[in-house]
Formats: sequence, structure tokens, C-alpha cells
Amino acid sequence: QTAREEIGSKHVVGAARSAITMRAPLLSLLFLPCTAAYSALHCKPTLCAPAFARRTRILRATASPAALGVNASAVPEINSMATQQQAASGPSSLAGVAAALWRFSRPHTMLGSALCIPALSVFAAPSGLALSPTLAALVVYALVPSLLINVYIVGLNQLYDIEIDRINKPYLPLVTGELSVGAGTAIVCSSLILGLLLGSAYPPLCSAALRATLWGSALLGTVYSLPPLRLKRFPLLASLCIMSVRGALINWGFFTHASTVLNAVGAAACATSRWRVIGPVAFFTLFGSVIALVKDVPDVAGDRKYGVRSLSVRVGQERVLQLAVRLLALTLSGAAAALAVAATFACQANAWLACARRSAVALLGFAAAACVMRKSQAVSATDGKEVYAYYMWLWKIFYASYICLPFAR
Repeated sequence: QTAREEIGSKHVVGAARSAITMRAPLLSLLFLPCTAAYSALHCKPTLCAPAFARRTRILRATASPAALGVNASAVPEINSMATQQQAASGPSSLAGVAAALWRFSRPHTMLGSALCIPALSVFAAPSGLALSPTLAALVVYALVPSLLINVYIVGLNQLYDIEIDRINKPYLPLVTGELSVGAGTAIVCSSLILGLLLGSAYPPLCSAALRATLWGSALLGTVYSLPPLRLKRFPLLASLCIMSVRGALINWGFFTHASTVLNAVGAAACATSRWRVIGPVAFFTLFGSVIALVKDVPDVAGDRKYGVRSLSVRVGQERVLQLAVRLLALTLSGAAAALAVAATFACQANAWLACARRSAVALLGFAAAACVMRKSQAVSATDGKEVYAYYMWLWKIFYASYICLPFAR
């Protein structure tokens, strides 16, 4: 009996070793960012080693004040200062923890991801399935892993930009100490693993397009922030990363995912309408390039100090801001003009509802283009607060564009 158990255990161990060996390349790819962040946490040499210097700790003295050469009357004041520093190093309540996590997730990017998935899904669906339970289920299922990958991308960037953010974004939780590097690393790694696993967990609501979107976004987010590539140092490559994710990958991926799942449950009309994704891909690729340009304008001081040669550092803040403003105004006007033409075609076909919808969205597009130009005139490119406020206002135009997308069908 003992011999049989030993033989059985050897077979189990052998099978386990074979399985691990076969999956080793996939596992190494999955955990590369996690191991990199772990090495950074333990201060191993990297290109960004200064960003991960160990935090100093306030140690309470066990010897007498006289032995330490400190005036005894000053001890209460010193202890009070230590207590204040410890309180400032992290949130002291559940609300503080939630606020730190919320800022760590970069909520303006989370909202963009949360809006694009339902908008693209409704845009891809036939009219009869626009409010169906199947569409709602695939939207909810795609939202969870997508938001996790979003947290991974923005979190990884913060982990490798701590020193830069001390100048550019001193309010972020890793800089203020509300969130430790260890906690940030754990959040980033768990978000990556859970996001990729959930993308394949339930086959009826999964598709190759969803998996490609999740893996592609994670990969581009990794090479954007993680040494040795760290493409954010190069203006053209950094812009291409953001344009690829915010433009082509997300819009093609979620549109195709919705079309694939709905087609699998019998909505064959989806298969004949996939060409419609060209419009959103082109529009949001250009909008993504505008976001990539404007976001670096107020960050020149920190980028220049730490060798990030953004376009704003190279050619100047004023030129980059004006380029972005004109590009966005042209993009909005072009999309509005295309919708106006589409509205006339709908009128000729007596599709009055489609004509009204497209005309309304076209008018909003022209109005948004005018607002973009007018509002930019009050912004000084060298005033970081003004540029950042304008940048966040552009995100509102970005959100509104996705809200209007289903009405442009």
C-alpha cells in the first residue's frame, strides 16, 4: 500500500512539473510587471531607483533625553511632531483609505473606460437589442476586467513616477504617503492578474476581441511606464501608446466584442454592421492624441528634471497646446460634418428618426468645437493650474462624445 502511494505521488508531482513547464512562458509574461514592481519596492537597482528609496521611519528613543543630548522639556514637542508626521503618512480612517484608493485609480480615466463600453456596445447592437438583457450582461461582464486593467495601467505609471510626481502631481497618494509603495504594488499586481483572468472566465460572454483588448492594453501600459523600454520618455512613442489604447484598441475591441457575443446568440445583423466601427476608431484615435499632448503641458518641470523628453519639453508648452486645441476642434468639426451628411441621407430614405438623431449630434459637435477654441483663449500654457483645469474639461468633452455615440447610429 505504501509503495502504491509513493508511485501515485510521483505521478502527480511529475504531471504538475510538466504543467508548470508548459505554462512557464505565459506565467513569466503575466508576472513580469509584478516582479519588476517587487524589485523596485525592495530598492534593487533600476532606471527609477530614486523613486523607490526606503521610507524613513520615526523611531522612539528608549534612552533618556539627557543621554541623547536632548532637552527634557522638548521631548513632548518632539513626540507631538512625530505623531503628526505619522498621522500625515497615511489615512487614519476608512474614508481616508477610500479617498486615497480613489485618487490612485485616476477616476477621470476610469470614467472614460466605464462610459466607452456601454456606448460602443449599444452602437454595435441592432435596434431591437439596444436595451436587451443580453447586451446588459455583456456590458457588465466587460466592465469589471476592463476597469481592473485601467487601475493596473495608471497604478504602474504612478509607481515609476513617484519622484516626478513630487513636482508635477504632489497630491497623488503615493507622493503624499497616504498609500505605501507596497500597497500600490499589491493593488497593481492583483488588478493585472484578476483583470486578465476575468476576461476569459465565462465563455458565453467572452470573445477573442475582449481578450485582445485586455491583453493589448496591459501590454502597451506596461511598455509605456516600465523600464527598460519606458516609452513615455519618447514623445512619438508615448503618443502612439495612448492613441493605440484610447483610439484603435478600445473602440475596435469593445465594438467587436459586442458584435461577436450578440451574433453568437442570434443577432445576425451585427455581422453586417462591423464597418461602422471605423468612425469611432478614427474619432477617438485623434481625440486620444489630443489627450496625450495636453496632459504633458503642465508637467514640463518634473519631466525636464528627470529626463522625460515630452513634446512640451522639446518644442514648448504654447506650441503643443495650440496644436492640440486646433486638432481637437478640427476633429469635432469633421465628425459633425460627416454626421450632417449622414443625416441628409437618412432624410432621403425617409428615416426621420435617424435624421433627427444625427442632426442633433452634428449640432452638438459644431458647438463643442467652438467651445474648445473659445475656452482655450483664456488658458496660459505656462500656468500649470489653468492648463490642468482645461485638460480636465477636455475629458468632459470626451465623456460627452461617448454618450452621444449611440445616437449617431
